[in-house]
Amino acid sequence: MKTVIIYPLYQSITFWICVGFFLYFTGNFFFFLFSNTSTDKSFVKQLNIIYSFVTITKNIILSLSLFVNEPNEVEDDELQIPTNINLDEFTLTNPKKL
Repeated sequence: MKTVIIYPLYQSITFWICVGFFLYFTGNFFFFLFSNTSTDKSFVKQLNIIYSFVTITKNIILSLSLFVNEPNEVEDDELQIPTNINLDEFTLTNPKKL
């Protein structure tokens, strides 16, 4: 909550990774619940199709998340030295008293 984001959330790699895993876990929630309860061949085949579809979709989203271009933060290439620093004030022989 303390992070200031200037660009849209969908341009973040982290967002797409979270979307991929969220889709995977929500899509396979009932698969793991029903996989051992049914012995019907057609039902097990449908569960395998759903599992395959969700897994392939997750892998596609995770792969595409690597191609998201996050905007670079605007930074000046110049070295910025604070104005209130005095670099020539420090000497070992004649220390300046504050």
